[in-house]
Formats: sequence, structure tokens, C-alpha cells
Amino acid sequence: MKQRAFIVAICVLHLLTAYGCERKATIELPLGYYPPADRLTPDDLTVYNPTVGGRKIAFAAYVDDNHEIYALDFDGANLNRITYNDTSDYSPALSPDGNRIAYISFMRYGKSNDEIFIMNSDGRNQIRLTQNTVSDGGPAFSPDGDQIAFQRNVDGDGEMFIMKADGSAQRQITQNDREDCCAAFSPDGKQIAFASISVSPEGVRSDIYLTDLDGGNQKKLTNGGFMNSNPSFSPNGRFIVFGTNRDGNSEIYIMEADGSNQTRLTSNTFIDIDPVFMPDGHRIIFIGHRSIDGKLGVYIMDLLQKPEISP
Repeated sequence: MKQRAFIVAICVLHLLTAYGCERKATIELPLGYYPPADRLTPDDLTVYNPTVGGRKIAFAAYVDDNHEIYALDFDGANLNRITYNDTSDYSPALSPDGNRIAYISFMRYGKSNDEIFIMNSDGRNQIRLTQNTVSDGGPAFSPDGDQIAFQRNVDGDGEMFIMKADGSAQRQITQNDREDCCAAFSPDGKQIAFASISVSPEGVRSDIYLTDLDGGNQKKLTNGGFMNSNPSFSPNGRFIVFGTNRDGNSEIYIMEADGSNQTRLTSNTFIDIDPVFMPDGHRIIFIGHRSIDGKLGVYIMDLLQKPEISP
């Protein structure tokens, strides 16, 4: 009897494991459908800059006449305000283990500019990492949590930099006449995807690039004269999700990490921006709204969930 129960338990475990593996393995592009999305944040809260780490989602929200950082669970529960400052705190980046948050704080003393800070995920131990007369922003943790990629305004435009998570060993990795921003480490920590904004007689455009950590082997992944931005890698490194206005308004797209199979994931007349992959590899959070007077909120969609079709 005990042996039979053991065999049944093993079979159940095998089925559950196979199901989990199947869910992660069945994402193939193009999907052929638009996954439905659900709102996680309250309707009366305007939010920006989502990030995922550990078992939490963090984001910036406009409250008390400036921006503050909030966090909640993956299911939208336990909404918690983390910062209470008289300056704007925004663009949070959760460390992979969820224990720390790097973020931007707008300084209001001396020459006002953005600087990067780090704190515990409960808001304690706020430490300034950058100290410059130019703006620093857009922090992003490496997969091991030891490094932070960020943007610095150099000679009138933004360039990508990397530093250790304590603010030391800051070094520049891009150098061009474009505005580089929105860094995302690859899961193996060997590359960074970023957006690069350029201005020409044809207008303003932004494309997504890949680069090694030393700035070498840069590869352009998007084309077409549109605004492509805010890349985020899937946990297995196979896909990159990003925002683009190529359809006339801001939508969420996904592509293979080499730039192929660029596929639209959202389809509506409102704003969808700032996508971020969840740790399970098939869900994505993003910022959006669903009505003319609706406030921007955090939404979540499952790439494996097909929309219900009415009979």
C-alpha cells in the first residue's frame, strides 16, 4: 500500500513538473493572438516604471505632489508605499532576490539633477550611489545583483554606464551621439539590451540594441523609424519584450533575442508601455490604461492564455 502511494506521488510530481516545463516551453512566435490583460493596481493610482524582483513588483506612483515608490505582490495584494520623501523618487529597479531597490531621486539642493540611490526593499538604509552635476538614471540590476547598469548624461546625451551595486567602479560602455537609456541585463549577465534614441531630419526614432559589457559587439535589433524602447529579457534569454509606437500608438511587442519574429502582444487604442518579464517566463507586467480618462496602472498578461472566443 505504501509502495503504491509512493508510485502515485511520483507520477503526480512528474505530471506537475511536465506541465510546468510545458508551460514554459510552449511560447512560440508569432503567437497568433493577443493575450488578455488584468489590472493589478488601484484605478485611482497613476503609476510608472514597473520592476520585478523576488516575489514583488515595485513601481513609481504620483502622490503628495511628487513621485514615490510602491510595491505589491504578483497577484496585486499587499500594496505598500515604500518612500516618503519631499523629492521625487522613481524608476525603481528591484534586485533579483527582491531585497534591494535601486532608484532615481531628484535632488532639490544645489544644482537639481537626478541621482541614483539604493535602499532595502522596505525603504530603510537609503544610500546615494552617484554624485554628479549631470543626471544619472534608469538603474537595472545584473542577474547576480552585484552590478547596476544606468544612464548618465555625457556631453549633452545619455550614455550607458555600469557600476558595482555599492556605487564603485563606474565605467562607461557606450559612446555615440544618440540618447542611450533603458538598460536590461541578459539572464547570463554577459550582455545588455538598451534603447538608443536618435534625431534626424526624418524625425525622432528609438531602436533597441544589444552590447557586451565592454561596449563591444553592438547589434541593432529593431528598425523602421519608430520609437522602440524599454527592453526586458525572458528568464531563459530567448525573448525580449519591448514597447513600440509602430502601430500609431504605444503597444507591447515581443521578439526573439536576435531581433527576429517581432510580434505584437497588445491591441487597443490606449497606452501600453514599459513591459517586464515575470520570473515564470510566460507572464509579463506592463503599464497601461483602458479608457480615455483612465489612469496608468500595472497590468499583467499571460502569453500562454488565449482570449475566450464567444460562441
